[in-house]
Amino acid sequence: MSETRMLRAKTGTGSESSQDSERSAEQPVVGVLGAGRAGTAFARVMLRAGIEVDICSTRPPKALRHHLKIYAPGANPVRPEEVAVRTRSRGPGVVILAVPQEELDEVEPDWVSGPEALRTRPITPVLVDATNTWHDELLPGWLQAAVDEQLPSSMAIAGRFSGAHTVKALNHISHHDLEEAANPERALKQRRAVALAGDDNGAVGRVMGLLVRMGFDPVSLGGLAAGKIMEPDGPLFNRSLRREDILHYVR
Repeated sequence: MSETRMLRAKTGTGSESSQDSERSAEQPVVGVLGAGRAGTAFARVMLRAGIEVDICSTRPPKALRHHLKIYAPGANPVRPEEVAVRTRSRGPGVVILAVPQEELDEVEPDWVSGPEALRTRPITPVLVDATNTWHDELLPGWLQAAVDEQLPSSMAIAGRFSGAHTVKALNHISHHDLEEAANPERALKQRRAVALAGDDNGAVGRVMGLLVRMGFDPVSLGGLAAGKIMEPDGPLFNRSLRREDILHYVR
């Protein structure tokens, strides 16, 4: 808290409208579950766009701090259970899932939806599924069952994290290319296009707003099932795309 706000809190000076103005000036916060190569790449792009990032991993925040100084300077290391609190109180309530699918049993759904007290709030959190299924991974049983039925992995993830609206996004760009691909200085039509898919229009809209701010041109494919073409071996995976390339597949 700034010295001015601390003074106001102690003395009661300053108008209510000026305090509201200061709150609105706070940077939005987006959470990232996973501090590996993909998670830190997402963090760097968002930080560059002026978005505050809370990031967690299996390491405690104190141990994670040095890692982030190297790979995502400016990101806030937090405990997993803290992610939902700040993303919903300061920001669009968006959490990016950047954990290998073979480790998803270690991710608690409450890390996205938050404690019971938060669940009474009218805005449902949004989980951005940025994960991919690789053939050499030993998947959790609930996820392997969906893969065996040739369903999009995001549909199984949405079922596990049922306290949030799941949107498939950011998985079809390599983390090696992410920073170069994201360019918020360009006009929208000149940017690299990215696909997303989700069943809730409000959640899709929130993620589209995030992607625009990060420097992409987002194109919705439709419902979550449509996101299957974003997976490895799909026609959109790891390709440099323009809006018209993606629109060809819109349902």
